[in-house]
Amino acid sequence: MPSGYATTGISRPAAFTVMPIIARRLCPQPTRVYTTCNALYKGHIMNPEIHFTLGPASWPSHVLQAILEAGVAACRINLSHTRPGQIAAWFSHVRAIATRVGRPLRIGADVRGRKLRIGPLPGGQIELAPGQPFRLIPVDTSDEVMGDAYRVSVNYPELGRIVLQGDAILLDDGALRLRVESARDEEVQCTVEIGGVLPERSGVNVPGRHITLPALTMKDRRDLDALAPLRPDFVYLSYVETADDITLLRRELARRGLHIPIVAKIERAVALEHIEEIARSADALCLARGDLGVEVPLPRLPYVQRQVIAAARRMGTPALLAGEVMFSLVSRQTPYRAEVTDVVVALEQGYRGFVLSDETAVGCDPAGAVRWLHRIAAAVT
Repeated sequence: MPSGYATTGISRPAAFTVMPIIARRLCPQPTRVYTTCNALYKGHIMNPEIHFTLGPASWPSHVLQAILEAGVAACRINLSHTRPGQIAAWFSHVRAIATRVGRPLRIGADVRGRKLRIGPLPGGQIELAPGQPFRLIPVDTSDEVMGDAYRVSVNYPELGRIVLQGDAILLDDGALRLRVESARDEEVQCTVEIGGVLPERSGVNVPGRHITLPALTMKDRRDLDALAPLRPDFVYLSYVETADDITLLRRELARRGLHIPIVAKIERAVALEHIEEIARSADALCLARGDLGVEVPLPRLPYVQRQVIAAARRMGTPALLAGEVMFSLVSRQTPYRAEVTDVVVALEQGYRGFVLSDETAVGCDPAGAVRWLHRIAAAVT
């Protein structure tokens, strides 16, 4: 148990296993699990579980304290943006503030998984203009190079072998789009079709092409080594494709003495083909609509949202919703009406809570985003 909890007498909060166990004990028949979970979720609709993502905007102690006081269940630490040597400092900072505030707080580490990302950029970002040439340099994660206005590295050495002339490559959850002009092992030459600001370490999607990355990369295994002495309360696994990914991570955690819940993030189209087995294997699901919205046609996304919660409820597995939950709050104080409706619909569908990402990592008022979620949920009758 972390010293922060020990010194304050705060017990480590129960994680995600309670609701599935209750549902399965009450209703051993699968058809009954759906009904029971519906009642269980309905009982929680007034008090959604909110996870916030730690980032530059939420790092200052006074902001972090305000977030905890606003009412959050967990802190998400995104390991895609950390090196193993930094993880302990992030955990220590969050636990110190939780101890000071006297609020129980779970910390979940988000393991990157088979996520494609670009490398570092000077000043943290660049701006791409439509029509300009731009090169992608396929490398191993350990060999990434500093990019510039004309090139950036991508952590997938096989990229030049799987794309063809005319293919689209999407960056930063589809905000920017490149068209492949030519591809070789050492580089992929592109033209910018949709430009804009490109932050460093943004995600890369290649629609229609199969990415053969392992569920856990070498970076992930190094991150797990660094996590072991920190005793996280749970982990998220990004880019889950099948239940085998959950089994692999559970085995790797156990090897390091960690027996903690796993939240399977659903952000690949292929995961939808195995959604029930994933829901059965994981301790919770998280529908991450950012990357998934790049992989499936946008008009289909609302139906996918219903498909995932239906599978979760049949298996008695709690589900969270992530991905632009209230994205307008990155730069605004008040959410859009459509976002408010989206939150209410998700709660009524049975989603247990929400994972805030940019809203708290880089938003203008991280604690305000949390308060808005509670305010919206309180109005649901």
